[in-house]
Amino acid sequence: MKKFLALLLTGIMVLSLAACGSKTEAPANNDSSNAPVEEPAEKGAYKIALIQQHQTNAFQIAVTEGAEAKAKELGVELNILSADQDAAKQISQIEQCVSEGYDAILFEPVDPDGLRDAAKAAADAGVVVINVVSVCTDWESAGISAISCGNNVKAGENEMQHVADLLGGKGNVAFLTGPSSVTDALDRLEGYRNILAKYPDIKEVVAPADCEWDTAKAQATVESWLSAYDLDAIVCENDGMAVGAGNAAGANSGIIITGVDGTPDGYEAIEDGRMTGTVAQDGGIMAAGGLEAAVTLLNGGTLENNVIIADSVWIDASNVADYK
Repeated sequence: MKKFLALLLTGIMVLSLAACGSKTEAPANNDSSNAPVEEPAEKGAYKIALIQQHQTNAFQIAVTEGAEAKAKELGVELNILSADQDAAKQISQIEQCVSEGYDAILFEPVDPDGLRDAAKAAADAGVVVINVVSVCTDWESAGISAISCGNNVKAGENEMQHVADLLGGKGNVAFLTGPSSVTDALDRLEGYRNILAKYPDIKEVVAPADCEWDTAKAQATVESWLSAYDLDAIVCENDGMAVGAGNAAGANSGIIITGVDGTPDGYEAIEDGRMTGTVAQDGGIMAAGGLEAAVTLLNGGTLENNVIIADSVWIDASNVADYK
């Protein structure tokens, strides 16, 4: 009996040792060029920076939230920075991210010309560089791999065409714009001009006012305009300024007030009559698209299209409930 137990224990020890010494081989991956973007890097999560122009309005908050959600989905480490509308600060942030070994940098240039050299230096250092929301001038020659943005000329045309229709082709208008150094602002104003050229009876009665995307500045500007001009429409390059214009004019003022972006505060203003409508552009989708493109490239894949455009849609009282 003792001999039987000894043999039994010996057998168990042999099996135990065999189990401890075995290992499972990882499946071979023979095609890294098309690795799914949902998988993080094998050596750890990619380290990616998103450098925004600023973080002071609902649209920019949507950019932040869209990037964070996509980063979680893709399993990457995301660090979000704000340049606070300062090009020099943004250049310094890009340089710092390169020195800290970031795998990719997504950025929304404060100055479309002034950021090209910093983007090129980052790309030359082996960092994947993506423009989101706003785009550098001649971006491809700056080493930028892709852009993920809205078509701001078309967004401006969409907004201005709806205003022209609501005016019946005639009336007095004024424009509230973002900074003249920013591509978004220039492109939307170009869209306005494209439509205005078709309507000689729609008159600009005052020069466009740069309110820097800011609600309070827009409100103060429109308050002064209302005492000096007879305005039928105030066309704004973002919802934040349109909300400011609506605050100045009051609910159901009879003045057509429009914006761009499709933000929660804009939707609220449409519902309560301070705004007439907005052209929705989803900043969260732009940020997510840029992040997905970066991870695809980091995984060794290629992009079917390095120009990723988020659609725009007109929203007013008739359909705002569908977008809240």
